[in-house]
Amino acid sequence: MEAMDRQLTSCYKACAKLTRYRAKNFYFSFITLPKQKRYAIYAVYAFCREADDIADGSAPLPQKSTALEQLRNRLREAASGNPQTQLDVALSDAMKHYQIAFSDLVKVIDGVEMDLTITHYETFDDLKRYCHCVAAAVGLSVLPVLSYHHETTACSGARKWAIALGLGMQLANIVRDVDEDIRRERCYIPIEDLKRFGVSKEDLEQGKLGKCVRELFSFEIARARSYMHAGEKLLEYLPRRSRGCPALLIGIYSRVLNRIEQRRYDVFSGRISLTTREKLSLTLRTLIQGHP
Repeated sequence: MEAMDRQLTSCYKACAKLTRYRAKNFYFSFITLPKQKRYAIYAVYAFCREADDIADGSAPLPQKSTALEQLRNRLREAASGNPQTQLDVALSDAMKHYQIAFSDLVKVIDGVEMDLTITHYETFDDLKRYCHCVAAAVGLSVLPVLSYHHETTACSGARKWAIALGLGMQLANIVRDVDEDIRRERCYIPIEDLKRFGVSKEDLEQGKLGKCVRELFSFEIARARSYMHAGEKLLEYLPRRSRGCPALLIGIYSRVLNRIEQRRYDVFSGRISLTTREKLSLTLRTLIQGHP
């Protein structure tokens, strides 16, 4: 039993190491959680990171599709208690201990799989379906770890607000990463929004920052904020010890949006983010005061 515990701890530490080097904003929010919950979320993050890396990698399309199908099979095996890799061992334990639903995690794979063939979205409703998979489903996966009350899920609205928060954060990412995505030949800003503000894909490809582009980005930021503001209601349904994690994410992403506005919507001159020192400051404030 002791050997098994050491093996499981080693698997969780592997997830923690990956998260520390790759998670950026998320890693700081996870610090606010008790160790057991933090390790479980590291395992969820490691799974999501692997899925995202496959989709964004340089392998040929058929190879990516095969790798995602293999990951889907591994997830199924982990959910049934038969993990295949070191990271899967940690995920399997977290899924069992916290009753994380296979149906929520598999949506993450469904979402990144969309990136293999879809380069743009015609309407916001189309984009929402994508965002639900790659962002909101992640939030739904960690809700059990944050310990909301399972028996009151339907009436509490916890999942509803987790979805809103996930959408808001993903919409913030979309504005921040316009330049990076366009270089990958992807445009997540809905075509209907581009048309509404008289902006073309070529304007974004060329990094033009005229009045129309700024008005477009202002609109997208307002939309992201509205979803994140709605997502703040999730905190009401979480134990006090778990609120710091989503609260800190809201604080970090809100400040990123503020910084985009301060730079007059110039997301083309370099990635906009908070410094490590700023994130640490927000983390400490959250741990002390309960909010960033």
